[in-house]
Amino acid sequence: MDIGFIGLGAMGSAVATNLVNKSGHAVTVWNRTEAKAEPLVAAGAKLAKTPKEAGAGKSIVLQHAGG
Repeated sequence: MDIGFIGLGAMGSAVATNLVNKSGHAVTVWNRTEAKAEPLVAAGAKLAKTPKEAGAGKSIVLQHAGG
């Protein structure tokens, strides 16, 4: 499955990390602060330049809006 993930705060990063490390699915991530995505990209996620790019053509898109 091809997954888009938007929002990498504390909870979003944890969920996205599990998807990248344990699911075997392709994960594309986007975050307003690009540096927060770096550990996920190093683990195998693809970095999107925009939220639209993160969701384009994906089987599922997850958005975590912390607050």
